[in-house]
Amino acid sequence: MDKNIKNQSLSVVRPVTSIILATLMAVSFSSAMAILGKTSQVLANPLKSQQVNHLQINEVITSPSSIVGNWKGSLYSQGDDVVTSVEMVIKQGANQQGTWKFIGENNTPFESGAVVASVGANNVNLEFKQTNKKPSWFFKCKLPNNTKLSCEKVGNTLTKLTLKKI
Repeated sequence: MDKNIKNQSLSVVRPVTSIILATLMAVSFSSAMAILGKTSQVLANPLKSQQVNHLQINEVITSPSSIVGNWKGSLYSQGDDVVTSVEMVIKQGANQQGTWKFIGENNTPFESGAVVASVGANNVNLEFKQTNKKPSWFFKCKLPNNTKLSCEKVGNTLTKLTLKKI
């Protein structure tokens, strides 16, 4: 009789297991269909168009500001009638270094030295290094385009430096 009970219990367990497996298979099949259905729905949706932002395009097309080249201009104090001619050459390279000179009578330089430039978006900082261990002159400049610099001497905003690329 014990064998019959064991066999009966086994026969009861088998149908339950089959029902559970059948239920799991049905659930996973319907879940898979739902997932596949959503995936195909997502792929079928058209992409929304966006308006063009002309400022972003301009930023991409516009080349970054460059100070490399030969520059000529003048150094003067506001309210003063004395003007000093200036020439500056910035060489091609990562360190943006070059030379500067103040030009006097008969187109002869009366003072000169090295220049180091650091360029931001439309801003330039210039350091005019003088010879004979004199202190450097620092200028903060605006570079609205790649051909004109408008500068003020740091510590004395009345001293102006204007340069044009030649």
